Amino acid sequence: MFTGLFLLIILFLFLFSMFIPIGNENSTVRRLPWITFGIMALNVLIYYVTLPGNVTHLRDIAKEEAKLEELFKREPRLIGDESVRKKLKEIGLASDRDMEEAEEAFKKDEAAAREVRYYLSTKPGKAALAEFDKIYEAITKALESTLWYKYGLAPNGKWKFYQLLTAAFLHGDTFHLFGNIIFFFAVAFSLEDLWGRSTFTIFYLFGAIFASLPSVVFPDPAPGIGASGAISATMGAFLVRLPRAKIKLLFSQIPFSLIYFLIKKKGLVLHLPGYIYLIAYFVAQLLLWGIVKLSGGTSNVAYTVHMAGFAYGALFAVVMKGMRVEELYINPKIEAKVSFAAPQAVSQALEALDRGDVGIAERKLKSHMVSNPNDVEAIMALIQVYQHTLNYEQLNMAYGRLIRHHLGNNDIEAALYTYDNLLSAFPDDQMAPCIPARDWLPLCEYLREMGMTREAAVEYERLAKAQPDDPLTSRACVQGGEAALIANDLDRALRLFEQAQTTNNPVALAGRIEAGLEKCRQRLASRPRWVKKPPTAHDMLPTARPEANTFDEKKFPL
Repeated sequence: MFTGLFLLIILFLFLFSMFIPIGNENSTVRRLPWITFGIMALNVLIYYVTLPGNVTHLRDIAKEEAKLEELFKREPRLIGDESVRKKLKEIGLASDRDMEEAEEAFKKDEAAAREVRYYLSTKPGKAALAEFDKIYEAITKALESTLWYKYGLAPNGKWKFYQLLTAAFLHGDTFHLFGNIIFFFAVAFSLEDLWGRSTFTIFYLFGAIFASLPSVVFPDPAPGIGASGAISATMGAFLVRLPRAKIKLLFSQIPFSLIYFLIKKKGLVLHLPGYIYLIAYFVAQLLLWGIVKLSGGTSNVAYTVHMAGFAYGALFAVVMKGMRVEELYINPKIEAKVSFAAPQAVSQALEALDRGDVGIAERKLKSHMVSNPNDVEAIMALIQVYQHTLNYEQLNMAYGRLIRHHLGNNDIEAALYTYDNLLSAFPDDQMAPCIPARDWLPLCEYLREMGMTREAAVEYERLAKAQPDDPLTSRACVQGGEAALIANDLDRALRLFEQAQTTNNPVALAGRIEAGLEKCRQRLASRPRWVKKPPTAHDMLPTARPEANTFDEKKFPL
């Protein structure tokens, strides 16, 4: 049993290591992610500026370690001294497992222990100890002079507070640097666009700090360096905020890459839902950490830092979502800034809104829009006003005007993003979007064309519930029922086709309605008895947000 479990773990880790995240499907954003680019550039700059000095120090350390190796070849009995073993551990040349094995060996072999004690009391033994101490001091001095010790998280509990942050901008080698940068870019730009530059910056810096806490509580014998803890925080946050967004994964194993290319003939990039890859990432870190602990060895990879960063990022995103910070404060401000120049009346209204003068802001905007009814900046500012006052009726109207504007410019993705913001503006238990059916229907059709049939069916039913008397509702019901059938959502399909029969224009679609109802009845009849009985026709759409918030920002392609 244990052998089978071990083999499954090894297979899982092998398959996981085959992929490198290089981006995600939300490859367009509202504003260029300067913070993401800046963090990447700063890491690269620091690495190459400090590289010559680090190489010199590492060369000096390697020379002293070679002397130490030669000393132990000449005087192997030195390892029998407990103080020698402790010093070797301090400079990272011995692990806890090495210490335990050596101590256990000398406990079992009392004769060898007596011989070591006698030897170390002699003049040659004392000379060997003195030589060891000299080399140890030289290695310690060389290590402490490196930037990794000064600005990385200093080992053995000798860290300083500022190192919790500065350690995230140091890297050991080129592979370490660019490996981190690739993982970071894959998810960071989307979070920056969602949360704004200032919030994302604060999130990232605190991610670096919180990720270092395991190394503070359980000190390592080597300095902690690298951005992987903070990067893991972005991955945890991405899992919570955009769980269904697909991550682009590049095959890192050449033979498997060629096989995949020959089969798919679409290149060497696999698109995998974020919740699958990111959960697998966390599980891989946990398993690798467990393997290292069970083996009693040490690793150059700080798996606990990765797990702590991931947990922090996920928790941060949960808090942001629970407090609706993104919907109430961040999104409106970003939307108001994406235009290069807002009219003076809009700027004055936004200033009033920042001061808390919501009434003044609303009056200025309405006055301005009398002569400028299609001013996008004014509409977005008015959305902020209604979000502050929780006026959902006016919020529906304002978002509807903005969606109409995007559709008029043939920008369906921007319209879809705006609709997503409208959904997010409602509390979870009061979600009631209501925009004109003529604008709602293109969004539903676009989702269906993109293969998101389940999401499309949800939106068709939202439309039918909110606009039951609109002439387009019958068409929405039929198309929604057909999409639900494709998604195998039989209960929703039945509700939609039954509602289509009661609309004001069922005759033109009678054939499709009857065919849809027949398919529903046949497939429901063949469904196992233990499956929940389908709801009645008047049962309407649930308001859970996870089905709806599947859209993302669409303005500047990266």
